[in-house]
Amino acid sequence: MENLLVPYQAVTKIPATQVLVLAPHPDDEVFGCGGAIMRHVEQGVPVHVIVLSDGAFGVDEDKATDYTQQRQNESIDAANVLGYGVPVFWQYRDREICYGEKLVQEILTAISETQANLIYAPSVFEMHPDHRALGIATVEAVRRIGSAIRLALYEVGIPLRPNQLLNISNLAKRKQKAMACFVSQNEKQRYDLDIAALNRYRTYTLPADVTAAEAYILVAAEELANDPLKLFASEHARQKSLGLALDSSDLPLVSVIIRSMNRATLSDALDSVALQTYPNIEVVVVNAKGMDHSDIGAWCGRFPMRLIGESTSLTRSRAANTGLGAAKGEYLIFLDDDDWFLPHHILTLKKEFDHADTAIAAYSAIQSINEQCEEIRRFEEEFDPIQLHIDNFIPIHAVLFRRQAIDNGARFDETLTVCEDWDFWLQVQKFGEFRFVAKVGAIYQMQNSMRSGVWDNPEHTRQVMTAIYRKWIPQWSDKMLWSILEYARYKRMHTELNKATNAQVRTLNKSVMERDTRIAKLNARIAELGTVIAERGTRITELGALVAERDARIAELGTVIAERGTRIAELGTVIAERGTRIDELGTFIAERDARISELDTRITTLNKRIADFLSSTSWRITRPVRTIRSFFQNRRLSDDH
Repeated sequence: MENLLVPYQAVTKIPATQVLVLAPHPDDEVFGCGGAIMRHVEQGVPVHVIVLSDGAFGVDEDKATDYTQQRQNESIDAANVLGYGVPVFWQYRDREICYGEKLVQEILTAISETQANLIYAPSVFEMHPDHRALGIATVEAVRRIGSAIRLALYEVGIPLRPNQLLNISNLAKRKQKAMACFVSQNEKQRYDLDIAALNRYRTYTLPADVTAAEAYILVAAEELANDPLKLFASEHARQKSLGLALDSSDLPLVSVIIRSMNRATLSDALDSVALQTYPNIEVVVVNAKGMDHSDIGAWCGRFPMRLIGESTSLTRSRAANTGLGAAKGEYLIFLDDDDWFLPHHILTLKKEFDHADTAIAAYSAIQSINEQCEEIRRFEEEFDPIQLHIDNFIPIHAVLFRRQAIDNGARFDETLTVCEDWDFWLQVQKFGEFRFVAKVGAIYQMQNSMRSGVWDNPEHTRQVMTAIYRKWIPQWSDKMLWSILEYARYKRMHTELNKATNAQVRTLNKSVMERDTRIAKLNARIAELGTVIAERGTRITELGALVAERDARIAELGTVIAERGTRIAELGTVIAERGTRIDELGTFIAERDARISELDTRITTLNKRIADFLSSTSWRITRPVRTIRSFFQNRRLSDDH
């Protein structure tokens, strides 16, 4: 199962139509993804490179300008080798790249301007703080886009656990040439050889013909939108244990109060706080469990964190008041240890206060999910003070509120075991308006094993709500009571109207059903007729096919008869020719017989003449002479041989 940890195959290209490469320093764009840049250039894909910092950390002030220019020129020279164009330089000071809303917005603007659908950025696991800050900010920017783009995180200082390996075997020498352009850095340490060795090492799980590869974590924006903690589940725990801080700010402090029962989900809740783009947060974790709460350390990502509480367990209300008493923030927000914020949550709510001086609280929409992480509902109602006097519709971690509320005495009623947040919001409402942001800012995990008494014991909840009514009714003005009664009357009239309307609808539905029944019958009859017509059509088609077959057969027979007639005519011609030939042969035979007869007559005549000659006196007298002549002729022939 090793291939679940690292790929055992390498691709030769990562598809894209526009590419944006973000590099924290001049050289990271080549060290981290130089091979990928060349692959895109090969495919004719435009590549845009942004180098964020001047790379001049530790250089004397009087030499910094020249040094910065040298490093930029080195990046430009390397760009010529890679063939993508000229990089853009943002001129951040080295080691002053900070994760926060400003950087996230700048990255979003760059993505929009370049129309990139593939973004390269340093891994969030890098050791250098500039690398980490840029990586985390890019992750958040891509998460906000939520679709149609992908993020490729590359490695430079610390090897990552990749899900994509890119084969750069035939580009390794050219990448080496590009890395050699960074003379200022290679003089300090042979980073070019280190990266070449890293690219060689990445072939460890690949076929022998792959001699160099680059490693990436490739993730789609949709994945980050659905699970903002996807890339950080373990990374923030590591950063927290090291006490690393990425940013600081003089903006108003926000206190996040977490009532903890030391559940396993606490780490996810803390990670979601660590990812907040608002830069000035403290985390107050209240030990509601009592004994044996695990140590959580002093940092939640870059934010300071405290664990407070007594050695005994605390009720939900008592734990909330304990957190309020320890919080130092100008703004406060609660988060239960089984829920989590989306990264923009606190910043979005804080911005709502910036243009609403009279607001005491701001709250966002909340997405509620089940154990399978499927959405089951959304809390997204506009604020209605009358409705709030009737029941609660705002989850506790949706609301960011001003310290003014607790300075004016708002506290959780410790006699309440459930619905304590409803009672608290009724108190807070007295000091200002509630502002609603129609954007999901947090996740509410409604899992069976984590439900409070509100869900498990409806009768107990009814009793508690009745107690809250008894507590608040004496404080409500006649106008408020009348508004609530009017609301109830309106609801009753609305219900009666719905009943009447429903009766009319049922009558109409009945008529419609009867009409539909008639239509269905007509449709059935039409269907039957259609079937009959179709059957007739089929039969006609079949008969047509039979007629066509018969005509084809007749045509075939006609062709055969015509062929036979032609053959008979040809045979007649042959017979006539044979008769003529026979007549000719008869004439020839008759002529031959006549010639033979003539020859026989001549032979008879000759034979008679020969017989007469042989019986003559002269032939007998000359016989001795013929004998002697024959003797000498034979001898001459013998001598010649």
